Amino acid sequence: MMKILRLALAFILFSFSNTLVFGQASPGGPTCADAVPFCTAELAQPFDNCYNGSTNPNCTTSGESGIDYGCLGSTPYPTWYFLQIDQAGTLEFEIVQNGSIEDDGTPTGNGLDVDFAIWGPFNDTNVCGMLGSPLDCSFSAAPIENATIPNAQVGEVYVFLVTNYAASIGGTPNGGQGEIFISQTNATAGNAGTTDCSIVNASLGADQEVCDGETVTLDATSPDAAGYAWAVDTGAGFMPVLDGTGTQVTTATLDVTTSGNYQVTITDFNGDTGTDEALVTFFTVPTATQPADLFECDTDADGSATFNLDTQIDDILNGQDPNEFDVTFHLSLADASGPAGIGALAGTAAYTSTTDEIFVRVENANLAECVATTSFMINVVDLPVATMPDLYEICDDAADGDDTNGVATFDLSTLNDDVLNGLDPMQFVVSYHATGPDATANANPLPLAYENVGSPNNDQIFARVENTAFTGCFSITPVNLRVNPLPVLASPVTLRQCDDDMNGVSIINLTQAEGELSTNAANETFAYFDSSGASIPDPTAYMNSSNPFLETITVTVTNLNGCSRDGAINLIISASQIPGGTLFADEMECDTDSDGVALFDFSAATAAIEASFAPQVVIVSYYETQQEALSEVNPIVDPSAYNNNLTYTSAGGVQDIWVRVEADTDNGCVGLGEHVRLTVVPNPTFLPNISSLEECSPIANAAQFDLTENDAEITGGDSNILVTYYENVGNYTAMNAIANPTTFLNSSNPQTIYYSLEDATTGCTTFDFVNLAMNFELIVNQNPVLT
Repeated sequence: MMKILRLALAFILFSFSNTLVFGQASPGGPTCADAVPFCTAELAQPFDNCYNGSTNPNCTTSGESGIDYGCLGSTPYPTWYFLQIDQAGTLEFEIVQNGSIEDDGTPTGNGLDVDFAIWGPFNDTNVCGMLGSPLDCSFSAAPIENATIPNAQVGEVYVFLVTNYAASIGGTPNGGQGEIFISQTNATAGNAGTTDCSIVNASLGADQEVCDGETVTLDATSPDAAGYAWAVDTGAGFMPVLDGTGTQVTTATLDVTTSGNYQVTITDFNGDTGTDEALVTFFTVPTATQPADLFECDTDADGSATFNLDTQIDDILNGQDPNEFDVTFHLSLADASGPAGIGALAGTAAYTSTTDEIFVRVENANLAECVATTSFMINVVDLPVATMPDLYEICDDAADGDDTNGVATFDLSTLNDDVLNGLDPMQFVVSYHATGPDATANANPLPLAYENVGSPNNDQIFARVENTAFTGCFSITPVNLRVNPLPVLASPVTLRQCDDDMNGVSIINLTQAEGELSTNAANETFAYFDSSGASIPDPTAYMNSSNPFLETITVTVTNLNGCSRDGAINLIISASQIPGGTLFADEMECDTDSDGVALFDFSAATAAIEASFAPQVVIVSYYETQQEALSEVNPIVDPSAYNNNLTYTSAGGVQDIWVRVEADTDNGCVGLGEHVRLTVVPNPTFLPNISSLEECSPIANAAQFDLTENDAEITGGDSNILVTYYENVGNYTAMNAIANPTTFLNSSNPQTIYYSLEDATTGCTTFDFVNLAMNFELIVNQNPVLT
């Protein structure tokens, strides 16, 4: 603002804002705020006008907007002045514009259309924002205009505008370049008012609004100033501005860095003073905190997405008052950082774009020049498509202690490739959730080793695929899980096989056990492994050569779902068949009574048979005929005391006994054969009436006999028959034989000698204990006695 005091100084021309001093040949100011003071007493020569093509920086092509110009239809190339009334009265002016004007005001060139307008009266010059309607104006085509200020009062201020209409008309020579001469035509009239030519114009220009950190230089420089004094009002009234030494500042300029109403007082060389004030306001320069980048999903695969840029404002302001600072968004740093912040984006709460960099302008709401910028990225993220995988089936297991409850552990990581279906696993991540809401909220992810405890047999979970660049960009899909049952087995089962010999090794068709192992065998496959774990390539013809008699075969049973369970076949090879011609007992008994029957003990055959089948346990029984053995009827109850049956005894005295051998574990395996032979051997036949043996002896009734002399007669000449001799019946029945039959001394005369017969081959002996007919006499004949 500018205040004018009436002083006794010479006429000064200057600019409101720049305090530039113009000479007499300079035009007025280009705007109202830059109006130049003048007084009529000093209007002694013309000054240059503003025209089309002028290089004078103080010339503008048109008057500023927002002012009521009254009758003026246009305001081309304006020049502004103000004057202050020194003596009351009416002031009449003549305004001449011509291509050339002499110093005394005489036009010598072509007249140029000139127009004017006058506003007032005012108390001071701080009136540009409240001029109102003009007091006088003219928009005629004349090159000479007349203006009147009626009844002006002392100290009143008037604003005076002159325009160069000629410069706005095409074809005007030199673009309307010329001179203007203003004179007061009633200066000698008795009622004429006068203007004040003694003004000390202390001018600081317009109030200033600047940003913190800047320095404002207030310049009060005046060619007529003898001294300056600065004061400031920061809310407690004007106080001197002090320098570093505590002394009031008295320089023509003042550097200002804090807000306040600054006042300068100028004293001229005559002691007159003038003051002006300038309100300098410093506004906070905001900070623009760089926010995090924004990400949104490209839900329709068109490469764009809709972003709410406004959600970034709080982070950008980072605690600064949103009522104090405005935030706008721009597509370039130049737009965001320019003086006015051009190109601000509209619709920022729902801004649709491709991936781009957004530039942010934060400006002080009270002063747009106080600005800070930053930027962030808006990223359009590919929306993943979660592909529903095929039914994930696994087999029940015993990890939870029960392989029949439909609960097992799934390795969910094995589904990732199917769920991603070609999506880059470095860009997209898969998680699994029990419910759709959990998957949507990315809550409660399931472990990759997932056990379906809550949903036995069949379960449904959900897979979530999210973009690692923006976890909010995701899709979900159901995943169906199934626990398939294992085969139901009756294990172990026993498979029995009859051996055709005695070694416990046989060729077995293991597949015979499949129906017993599983009732669903028709829909299952079977794999067989021997006791060492080796696979059996042909289970229909397996030979248990490594494990005679007993072996456990492992069977892996697999159902149509591919689920397997191991069972066992206990293989039992029952060996009961004794090779033909094998005799475990070949017994011979003597026919002591010549009836063809003898008592036999062939019980030792049982132990021999059992030993031949060891370690297998067998049951042995004996029969007289094959049919009885087959039918298991009429067994020989006591093989230790058996009389041969003449019906089945051959003429040679031989009876073969049928042996039935059964495996103790399998009576279906039976061995039958004649493996015990009984032979009834006849005793030697004695001959009656054996001749007596006589000996001569010099001793009466005593002699020595060689009993063996009767051997040939007794045996009938059979050298295989052995003869044993007994002295008397007692010794005979006691089988107390004569020790040396060749030198036997009789004990009586005659004496009966008894004998028995023994077959040297069979050992069968003949005694006649009943009739005592096996005897002969010993007779001693005494030699004659010579007398």
